[in-house]
Amino acid sequence: MLDEKIDEVSVMKQAEQQDWEFLLHGSVEDVDAFLQRHPGVFSGNDRMDFLQAAREEGVSSVRANLFSWVYGVTVDWREEDSEIVRLFGEFLPGEVIVEEVDEGLTLSYAGEKYSIPLTFSPNDRYITIRGIADIIQKKFEIRLFRESYWSDTHVFVLLSCVQWQELESSHTVEVEKIFQKITPELDFP
Repeated sequence: MLDEKIDEVSVMKQAEQQDWEFLLHGSVEDVDAFLQRHPGVFSGNDRMDFLQAAREEGVSSVRANLFSWVYGVTVDWREEDSEIVRLFGEFLPGEVIVEEVDEGLTLSYAGEKYSIPLTFSPNDRYITIRGIADIIQKKFEIRLFRESYWSDTHVFVLLSCVQWQELESSHTVEVEKIFQKITPELDFP
């Protein structure tokens, strides 16, 4: 059973420990090191912009922004629901297949088929996100970056339940400050 958990988590896109430390405690000086660890995500021009932003706007906001570019699932308020499933599916081990049906979405994951009924209204974005969260809740959890909440684009991080527990145990205050759990009430403001 433990081997299954390790194998499943190992195929997910995982943040290195040094990237978690950067998100939770990084300084302005650590911004450059983070950018260098992720050359495929950031261009050379980004370096000066992010360093300047870290000095002027505050490093905590820049840390969350940089981390979310690498490890976040970004959902625009206009995003199609099937695209939301695809975006989260990129961070899950195994194949995720979504099909649009008259009632909403049918999702195939881990050998099971699930239904996400939709209202065909703007509320569907979080209905879809909560639906995915419910489907994967035994092994994985999705959380919202709090800083993205008042934007029309919300950013989420998907981790195994074990990883969230470890982060909360070692960095309780920081995790609570940075991330919001997905609740039935959570929606675009």
